[in-house]
Amino acid sequence: MIRPGSVAVKLPASEAGPGRPWLGRAGAAALAFAVYLLLVCLADLPVLPVDGRHLLGCACSDPVQQTWFLTWTSFALTHGLSPLFTAYINVPAGANLAINTSMPLLGVLGMPVMLVAGPVATFNLLLRLGVATSATVMFIVLRRYTHRWPAAFGGGLLFGFSAYMVGQAQRHLFLVFVPLVPLFIPLLDDWLAGLRRAPVRSGLLVGLVAGLEYLISPEIVLTSALLAATGLAYLALRYRARARQRLGILARGLAAAALVFLVIAGYAVWLLLAGPGRPAGPLHPLADLGRYHGDLLAPFVPTSDQAFAPSTLVNVGNTLVGGRKIENGFYLGIPLVALLGYLTFRCRRIPVVATFAVVGVAAFVLSLGPKLTFGGKVIFPIMPFALFEHIPILQDLEAARLSLFVQLAAAMIFGVGLDRILASGWRAGPVRAAASSVPPAPVATEPATLTGPATPPPGGRAGLMRPVAVVVVALVALAPLVPTMSLRSRRVTTPPFFTSRMVRMIPPGSVALTFPYELAPPNQPMLWQVAADLRFRIIGGYAFVPGPDGRSTWRPNPPGPPVLRQVLLASTVVHPGPPLANPQAVAAIRQLCARYRVSVVLVDPAWRYGHAIARLMSRALRSPPVRTGRMDVWLRVQTDLRASH
Repeated sequence: MIRPGSVAVKLPASEAGPGRPWLGRAGAAALAFAVYLLLVCLADLPVLPVDGRHLLGCACSDPVQQTWFLTWTSFALTHGLSPLFTAYINVPAGANLAINTSMPLLGVLGMPVMLVAGPVATFNLLLRLGVATSATVMFIVLRRYTHRWPAAFGGGLLFGFSAYMVGQAQRHLFLVFVPLVPLFIPLLDDWLAGLRRAPVRSGLLVGLVAGLEYLISPEIVLTSALLAATGLAYLALRYRARARQRLGILARGLAAAALVFLVIAGYAVWLLLAGPGRPAGPLHPLADLGRYHGDLLAPFVPTSDQAFAPSTLVNVGNTLVGGRKIENGFYLGIPLVALLGYLTFRCRRIPVVATFAVVGVAAFVLSLGPKLTFGGKVIFPIMPFALFEHIPILQDLEAARLSLFVQLAAAMIFGVGLDRILASGWRAGPVRAAASSVPPAPVATEPATLTGPATPPPGGRAGLMRPVAVVVVALVALAPLVPTMSLRSRRVTTPPFFTSRMVRMIPPGSVALTFPYELAPPNQPMLWQVAADLRFRIIGGYAFVPGPDGRSTWRPNPPGPPVLRQVLLASTVVHPGPPLANPQAVAAIRQLCARYRVSVVLVDPAWRYGHAIARLMSRALRSPPVRTGRMDVWLRVQTDLRASH
């Protein structure tokens, strides 16, 4: 759609219909996806894409929680329950999953795999698909702004296998499954720069993508909005006359976007802000979040996730970003940083390159957190991110995760810049305007798309030297980013009781008291629930819930007197010693079982102090357990309590 006063610019070859049919573009995207998927599967060996016996990172903590969330979405939708609130953990209060990373959209997408291969296999497959599809969408977006597919493929490779993706793929599915994020680039371009669609239609598409992404990760939607606003503000300052003309277009599109977004995600937003089970104050402990921020050294120093890295540098890199390398998504390497700097200077007149240079720098500055550090030492006491610590919702952002947008900007500059060098050479020359289908308007120096009037047509023959040189330079720049093969995984060890017919002895929906008690990081009871298709509910659980003071906690203590904590939390970081075995402990167990209508007690005798807990439970219930499937099980708890009253 062409508006009066706009400049129609000849589209790059990747967008031209007759010269490059849709089938050809789809075939190129399918081939790129196949290559990216093969690479991520190779990097994760020996864990296979649909492996139901291992979890990447560890069979504990966040991977277990996210596997449980995927299971809950499938269970809730097939049992007429809300996917955003559950009564199956943290009995009796339940848990508001909208304030947790419950990823309901991924739960829906994974339902077919869940039914065939199970929850663990679903998590593993979605993790790999998240990397491959994110890289592929980056490739597709770059094809819009490039003439040559190798440049776009390299940009997709850089994004999909960046330090951010490699790190988060070991723990956080909701931060890796980001194929919707690059889509904001062409949608905003068509809406506010190219005017290729009516404002309302553009707004509807942006709202649709934002709403769907919210159902994967509210955190990424919020940070995407912040960085999109940064890029648009830069363009508005650079092209002030055009920006004033398009305020009405912006307003109409925003209204449509907000409407669609609220239709898709409005209920989840309400649950996040004011729903039942919403803790008072920030959701995350701010002291914990404050540890994870960028460092001026982080883009230049590798971690142990990189295959070709000197151990002396790795030891430094692993200590940055709070010493948690999975959150250190900043590494680019000196060769790539130098290349990106050159490409930005070389292509500075191309709006898409200039815009993403600004976005990348802004993302990096914000990702440095509230204080500027160099090698882990504070060198400046206050940074822009410090403002977020005093704003509700924004204070729950983790600064280090803005490295996603540093890598996104790097991929855009890398792909577009190399494509321009393939077309015009390494030396910057005079900018040639692309052919225009209408006479230039008075604002002809301003772009009709982010590609802008600097887009040259495909260059003539330059021989083999230039393409070979570009490929060599690209490989040298990307080589330091090659991830370590065979990333760490852990075997999921679930007692056979929960995977056999024996578990049917538990009535559906029963409340279970478990040992070990469900308190992260050893999330065995949530794994038991997953293996048993959520046949029973548990006291405790790994989720953000209100604590006794109403503030947020992800480690809810057993409800009852303090003696219960010294019994059920035995062998944990909270109470590493053995359980108490005095009459007060016995009475507290009986009181807990009676008050919360516990129907079944499940004790793993192989767990540390498991035999001691089993003896204590036998004293409390005055009944021996049934030993079945490597578990000690009490199946008639209420009957036993009444009989021993």
